[in-house]
Amino acid sequence: MTKNRIGACVACLLALSVMVVFLPGQDDRGKAELNAPGGKIVVDYGRPQLKGRDPLTWQKDGAYWRMGMNAMTTLSTPADLTFGKSKLAKGTYGIWLLKVSADKYELALNSDTSGMGMNHDHAKDVISVPMNKAPVSSPVETFTIDLKQGSGGGTFVMTWGTIQLSTDFQFGK
Repeated sequence: MTKNRIGACVACLLALSVMVVFLPGQDDRGKAELNAPGGKIVVDYGRPQLKGRDPLTWQKDGAYWRMGMNAMTTLSTPADLTFGKSKLAKGTYGIWLLKVSADKYELALNSDTSGMGMNHDHAKDVISVPMNKAPVSSPVETFTIDLKQGSGGGTFVMTWGTIQLSTDFQFGK
């Protein structure tokens, strides 16, 4: 009986150690969703931590960032979207952030959706739209993307560190 108990304890410890090793990776991905005509708009992205850094201030003017970590950040939409005057056909797109200057950013949606998003190919940009920059009251440690419902569309919101960037879109049009 004692050998069976020891064997059961060892099996439990092994199972717990496997869970401890593999579960933390689950928190590295985030998902933002918004109901749209024909289904849900979904943004799938990696969620890096600040860890005392401020990477958005490190980004040089004219440089692109893949908006996340590990696998490419993507936006999938079942409906056509309109950002200002820029139209985006339904489909799946890679998401990039262009730092134009210290106070000016653009959201770039790109036809490349695979890989780790380490090399931006401007030729594959489908649309690029200005983002509104606003400060946040207290720093946000974990990179976050939200999709907020709006009248006839929504708002894409990215928050990290002391910066919040957003842009509105409409369904269809």
